[in-house]
Amino acid sequence: MTSSAAAGRWIVVSGVHPDAGPEMLCCHLAGELALQHHVLLWDVDSVITTTARTCRDLAPYSESFSPHLLRNFLSQPSKSIKLLRGPLEGEREMQREMSYLLKNTFDYLLILTPPSWEPGYLSLLDEAQAVLLVGTGEAEQLGDLHRHLEEFARHKYPRDLGQIVLNRVKRVSPEFLLQSEETLDRPIFATVTVASFDENVRALAQTLATRSDLYERPLQIEVGSAQAVRSRIHGKLLEATASSSAPGDAPPEAVLEKLLARENSLPASREVRGQVFKELMNEVTGLGPLEPLLKDPDIAEIMVNGPQNIFVEKKGRLFPTNVRFDSETQLRTVIDRIVAPIGRRVDESTPLCDGRLSDGSRVNIVLPPLALDGATLTIRKFMQKRLGLEDLLRFGALNEAMAQFLTRCVQARKNIVVSGGTGSGKTTLLNILSSQIAPDERIVTIEDAAELRLQQPHVVRLESRPVNAEGEGAIPIRRLVINALRMRPDRIVVGECRGGEALDMLQAMNTGHDGSLTTLHANSPRDALGRLEALVLMAGMDLPVRVVREQIKSAVHLIIQIARLTDGSRKIISITEITGMEGDVLTTAELFRYRAGAFESTGLVSQRVEGVHAA
Repeated sequence: MTSSAAAGRWIVVSGVHPDAGPEMLCCHLAGELALQHHVLLWDVDSVITTTARTCRDLAPYSESFSPHLLRNFLSQPSKSIKLLRGPLEGEREMQREMSYLLKNTFDYLLILTPPSWEPGYLSLLDEAQAVLLVGTGEAEQLGDLHRHLEEFARHKYPRDLGQIVLNRVKRVSPEFLLQSEETLDRPIFATVTVASFDENVRALAQTLATRSDLYERPLQIEVGSAQAVRSRIHGKLLEATASSSAPGDAPPEAVLEKLLARENSLPASREVRGQVFKELMNEVTGLGPLEPLLKDPDIAEIMVNGPQNIFVEKKGRLFPTNVRFDSETQLRTVIDRIVAPIGRRVDESTPLCDGRLSDGSRVNIVLPPLALDGATLTIRKFMQKRLGLEDLLRFGALNEAMAQFLTRCVQARKNIVVSGGTGSGKTTLLNILSSQIAPDERIVTIEDAAELRLQQPHVVRLESRPVNAEGEGAIPIRRLVINALRMRPDRIVVGECRGGEALDMLQAMNTGHDGSLTTLHANSPRDALGRLEALVLMAGMDLPVRVVREQIKSAVHLIIQIARLTDGSRKIISITEITGMEGDVLTTAELFRYRAGAFESTGLVSQRVEGVHAA
């Protein structure tokens, strides 16, 4: 049945106002096209006919669609015109099958429906090759037409999908057309006057039959072409936003919608254009290809090993992704966007950098020549949901007795060191322990890259600063710890001790700032003590080892060891108390431990937290 010249051309006819007469125009247009083609007139809102059967009656036969079945649901107002009534309902897959059947059965499908911009209307536009927006040319209707044209861009359709037809016009003059086109900011596709109705409809039918450019949009786009299109639109967007910085100018989203609507090399598919829009917005205002990964709540860490190799951590395990950067340049642009807001600098002369995102996620950057396979970017995501001890209990990271003991220790202002390996959850646990601090205490937090998010009302957050472009101006954590002592803190929380600041931290704990918290890297509580000694000696004070150990014995009350197990879970594997010294050796007592897949208490009574024992 289908002619090869015009197979399945899908044309939506939408009147912006009943006065525009879209029904009569659509019926006569179908009649003209039916002189040479097989035409289906689809009356979605059933304003033309009262035929009993509708598209709704077709739904039960969704698994057996065929031209023979379809004929039973069509009426025939003329020899070559078939009439279908009612909206297409049911699952999206069923709608696709139905539209495929219609396109392969008829040469032209004229769908009469008002422009509602609801899901049903949008599903018709997804299949359309042209949309005739019908108005009378009056000033009010010209405004409505212009608003509907803007809707095409907002819904990610190409701008030229919508064509303006002025119907029931009393008189056409050059001045009238010029004024109308200026109002609409685009040419008029056709005008139908009252006096020359039949002649104008015949000319419109001829235009629809011969304008092959209306139906020749690409059905899909290759990867290389998609990148070229994105690059072109991206360049135009940067030019447009750079020249429109005044207050009240259109936001980047609106500018991009208009640029995308003018791009004819993309398919008309709302899905494809929506994806390009999302990618470009991520490129301009976010972190490009990484944005979907950042928004995925199941991903805990993102690891970029050059532009082509990106891995993520989910539930403690590593997985490769299909996400890619187009080039090393695109990756470097994302890196620059990360470091710019926090005043950091990273380039070939300073190829290492620690930073954070606006949500608190931790970032580490390594550039060539240190990174041999391209820039390396590691993002440890900050959980949007603030965890508490009850969450650790639910995750199986500790048991109820351990949770009660740790709460009592924080409230009793004991100095605590959280020890563990990389990615074991030290900072998360530090956040949770800090949440047990009373709200009437003044807390000073000190970090390399600010990650802690305390809920108390009186928190002062300090962040270290690296050297500037001249190699000056660095403010290390050690200096911030010394300065914090002058800020009347009740508690000092250091994100991580990794240098000489350990000595100043011990001094603070020993001089009236009880209840201070910090973390350090170590594989066991005993290793943590050895590492703490080494860090104190890095301060350059040339102290005897015994003096350092005396300082540690007096300052640190508790070491909490946390680890990430082979199955990806994180657990507190030991809670150890520092009990004193025997000779030159620090003595400890393990109160709780994780062994053979279960938490257990040792039964020892805590010597430094009154009334608490590991029972």
